[in-house]
Amino acid sequence: MSGSDASTLFDRHAKVAFIAACVVLAACGIGFRSAVGVLNVYLKKEPVELRDHFATIPSQLGPWELVAEGEKLTAEMVEELGTNLYLDRRYRRADDPDQWLGLHIAYYTGIIDAVPHVPDRCLVAGGFNTREPAANFALPLPRDRWREDPEHRHLSADVPFENVTIIDSITRRPVVVRMPVGETQLRATGFSHKKRPDSRMYAGYFFVANGRIAPTPEAVKMAAFRKSERYAYYCKVQFFTEGPLDFTVDDFVARSADFAEHLLPELMRCLPDWAEVQSRSATTPVASVSRTN
Repeated sequence: MSGSDASTLFDRHAKVAFIAACVVLAACGIGFRSAVGVLNVYLKKEPVELRDHFATIPSQLGPWELVAEGEKLTAEMVEELGTNLYLDRRYRRADDPDQWLGLHIAYYTGIIDAVPHVPDRCLVAGGFNTREPAANFALPLPRDRWREDPEHRHLSADVPFENVTIIDSITRRPVVVRMPVGETQLRATGFSHKKRPDSRMYAGYFFVANGRIAPTPEAVKMAAFRKSERYAYYCKVQFFTEGPLDFTVDDFVARSADFAEHLLPELMRCLPDWAEVQSRSATTPVASVSRTN
């Protein structure tokens, strides 16, 4: 066989192999999309809008009163934060002004496998020294006003929702709010700073993700980015405070729990109602792109 004949034969075989490979890849793609559809796997999460703006959270939360609004973030800071849906405030107890808490809330939705900045990482980068390493603490919220929802369950957690009735700060009418499921925990870290040697500073946070409490970024991934979940959101709730040298992490957790008892129902009024989201997911047709892209 001459060199030109061999080259022609090779080209013919190469073309056949290339066409066969394309057919196989196309078949695999169709099969993959079909399998994804049959198994109810969602590789792209659909966003869920807030029901109300965080700015509607009242300035008076039980015994806690608003003393300062945070400055509006610059465009660069918003880009770094990863969302323009946030709230920065400072509250204090009306009966004890020395008890204050800085509050930061940030909302994210439709984002795959991403978690925001957390203080046990970011404050160190900002010049603070870690005095007590990050750890999870039970956040003892009174639940005597929480009532089991007889009609709605959190499907992936397989537990019933619990409801709380609050009074709307504007209309003064009662509003029923579904609370997040799961154990309430706060991930807290103790800090010091060379410019404030006589102070003890603590920062702590938790997340609400797809209707669940999640204390860590890893728990957020487990709750909000399950392959079977069509929609995804998570909300970071962060506290910061400062006290004298004898101020302890237990003091910080107790202060945070006292504040969170009044904050959480108002926050859940703003966040998506996960029972409604579950119903929407079951009844609304799915665009094929949401499963395969």
